[in-house]
Amino acid sequence: MSMKKVIILEFAPTADEIWNLDHNDIDGYANYDVEKGLVSILDTAHDAKPRPEILAVYAGGKATNVARVIDRLLDEKSNVKIELVTFLPPPQGIFCKLQPVKLNDVEIMPSTPSGMYVQALQILDLVNVRPRFEIIDELQGPTAIQATRRCIEMIIKGTGTSLNFSPRIIWTPKTVHAVLQKLEKLVSNVDMVVLAGAPPIWKPVDNESITPHDFYAEILNLLPPQCDVSVDVRGYYLHKCLFSKKLPTFIFMNKNEFLEASESWKKLNKGNFFGTIIVHNKDGCWVWDKDTPNTDDLFNGSIFYPSPKVEKVYSTIGAGDAMHAGFLKEWVSSENTEDRLSRSVIYSQAVSAVSVSNERATHGIDAVAVDQIFNKIYNKNY
Repeated sequence: MSMKKVIILEFAPTADEIWNLDHNDIDGYANYDVEKGLVSILDTAHDAKPRPEILAVYAGGKATNVARVIDRLLDEKSNVKIELVTFLPPPQGIFCKLQPVKLNDVEIMPSTPSGMYVQALQILDLVNVRPRFEIIDELQGPTAIQATRRCIEMIIKGTGTSLNFSPRIIWTPKTVHAVLQKLEKLVSNVDMVVLAGAPPIWKPVDNESITPHDFYAEILNLLPPQCDVSVDVRGYYLHKCLFSKKLPTFIFMNKNEFLEASESWKKLNKGNFFGTIIVHNKDGCWVWDKDTPNTDDLFNGSIFYPSPKVEKVYSTIGAGDAMHAGFLKEWVSSENTEDRLSRSVIYSQAVSAVSVSNERATHGIDAVAVDQIFNKIYNKNY
């Protein structure tokens, strides 16, 4: 099997942090209001700042999560080349004098301080997936500050609950056109493109402008005919993709997102769609291969794969990304055999099971543990 080339596109790079909020007699505590669903950090002594415990700092963004999980699953024998392509703002002020510097044999490109920080986090987090950084000159002004935002998850100790803060990135129409021009060159010779997560938002200048709802469809239309594409976005960003000149090869979504998109399924031309739709929740996966959901009974006609049994669930955060990553890894690494789709779905469920059943979630994914679950299910049923 020839070497396959896959690129994962990250439009919303972040430096993610996980905070543990706990009572502290000196610096304050986190007060969680169950009825109002609010958390307020209160100071109980001499105007001191509360200091939550930082549990983890890592490169974030939905596409980055997918790349990190695939990275954990690949080995040196894998016959696939995968790049995580991240779009960043140009350097400003004194940073314009910087030259690219190598870290783990990957160049950190001159950017904003936060942009360079995110690059370092990605490089240190990835071994088998290669980070690639594209500086977009039009990504300036206020967007340069937000282009590498920090996503913060606050874990309320002892309550079994957490809050996630993830500000949206704001682009301009000029940025959109610059990114699409860059992409046209990047995707000219690849076997697969992966789109995961909501695109940035911007205010169109007129009725003819590209909108955030059109953005992924515009990318699809840039791709060469032989290029596969895997999409994991909410329905309102997916809709235009279903009616673009080039259609997605794979569509991933959870059950709620699938139901949200019910109007799109009604409009989809069955004779035109040759891709695979994979819908998941805690119970299992519903799969339509070269078929579309029944408009009268959405799940009728799908193939159902029950989820592996998990004794203890620590967190479902990132489980969907883990499943998407597991499917892609198995699909691009496998020969084109009759059971390729089933193998990929079952492998994706094994990856998700490992993710939800360990305290470190997607960071605790281990390829050996995944293989054990996969082999147990696959050998029993095939």
